[in-house]
Amino acid sequence: MNEKLRFKYYIALVLGVLILINVLANRFYLRLDFTEDQRYTLSETTKDVLQEITEPITVTAYFSEGLQPQFDQLRNDFKDLLTEYALRSRHQLVFEFINPNEDAQEEQKAVQAGIQTVMIEVREKDQASTKKAYMGALVQIGENSETIPFIQAGAQMEYALTTAIKKMSVPDKDAIGFILGHGEPRLNEIIQVVQGLEVLYVPEEVTLSDSVNLSKYKTLAWINPQDSIPEEHFTYVEDFLQQGGNLLVSFNSVDAQLNQGMGFASYTGMSDWLKENGLTVNKDFVVDANCGSINVQQRQGFFTVNRPISFPYLPILSNFADHPITQGLGTMVMQFASTLSFSGDSLSTFTPLVFTSDKSGKQLAPVYFSIDKEWENQDFTEAKLPVAGLLESDNHKLVVITDGDLAINGAGEEMRQVQPDNANFIVNAIDFMSDDTGLIQLRSKQIKMRLLDQLEDGEKKLMKILNFTLPILIILGIGIYRFQKKKITRLKIKGESYV
Repeated sequence: MNEKLRFKYYIALVLGVLILINVLANRFYLRLDFTEDQRYTLSETTKDVLQEITEPITVTAYFSEGLQPQFDQLRNDFKDLLTEYALRSRHQLVFEFINPNEDAQEEQKAVQAGIQTVMIEVREKDQASTKKAYMGALVQIGENSETIPFIQAGAQMEYALTTAIKKMSVPDKDAIGFILGHGEPRLNEIIQVVQGLEVLYVPEEVTLSDSVNLSKYKTLAWINPQDSIPEEHFTYVEDFLQQGGNLLVSFNSVDAQLNQGMGFASYTGMSDWLKENGLTVNKDFVVDANCGSINVQQRQGFFTVNRPISFPYLPILSNFADHPITQGLGTMVMQFASTLSFSGDSLSTFTPLVFTSDKSGKQLAPVYFSIDKEWENQDFTEAKLPVAGLLESDNHKLVVITDGDLAINGAGEEMRQVQPDNANFIVNAIDFMSDDTGLIQLRSKQIKMRLLDQLEDGEKKLMKILNFTLPILIILGIGIYRFQKKKITRLKIKGESYV
């Protein structure tokens, strides 16, 4: 075979391989994920949801273009995710991307659909300016639609999209009852919890009485009762549990009065009732070296300034049991929590779910709060104190959280955003007790952040030194290696003799 013919065969072979790669690329989608938390890998829950799709899904993504690089990357990531969803759903899902900034009518459609407007600072021609941007999506199945107002990066992107699809594909949703009548928050005061539950359930307010049929609920939630609870109300709940119902309790066994600088034991009857059921919530205040801060007003000359100080009564919790309720959770923040212990018999199983850090302690009520106190290591002599747990018996489950304010947003001008994992914990617990849907895994799936402020001072200093010196050492090493290699080559050439 001559060289000319061989070259033609070579060109034909290369073209054939390229065509084959393009055909396979259109039929299959492959993305390798080397991240530790598998942030670019679809969860089994999402795969199951997509396999169950029986009618077409349309996703209209409203994304502005020409923004900062991280927002362009967000757009690309969302497009890759939709491509994988389309393939997993056997092309039952179709999508399109629209730039609302280019068309006033499309921008109006985006606003009417509930897409959130965000203001982004951009730099054009060496000048900074603020630009109105959109990064959301409208998901439609038939006549039903769900809006994702703002696409977030990471695992939250998958959760938002799968949740929107699942929410429209569940025809009949079970009811979850939230007990009222003793000073508990209404549904509009725990909005983050309600939004998490509305994917698969219908949250309802319920007042305990002999005329209320509790059997319609799979799970009841009793959050932050303030007043004394009548004995007959515990009887109604006890009967509900004996009939196979489940219960989540989040309450305060102690009461902090910061305006008085004191903390007292709180009496609603809940502690006594739980003790009869095998759980003891102690009348103490948990303190933790890993804690949040409060702002204290101080005078500086003619001005009053707010100075944040660490307040160990606000523990930051990141020690969790290996359990579906806590799987994937990152950080919870409690305020004035108490310790929890099991006092039941062998007929029940108790699983502590949330623990304090390795440097923690407890103080029996009453307690005097002093913002000037110098906290020392001797104040944190205990480790991993349980502050939430699960009690399981043959016919029911009971989750207890020793902080009633854990996920309360409040209402009106006092409304606030709570730590996301505070709400996720309650939603996961109710989901675990009510139905094994798999959304627990997806809801809690998130990117693990390696925060520098959680490192010791010595570790921070070491990382700074390494970041500064390691690139220099690598460059020097490469230079020395190449210099030595050239030197050896020159010596070889000099040593060779030519005839």
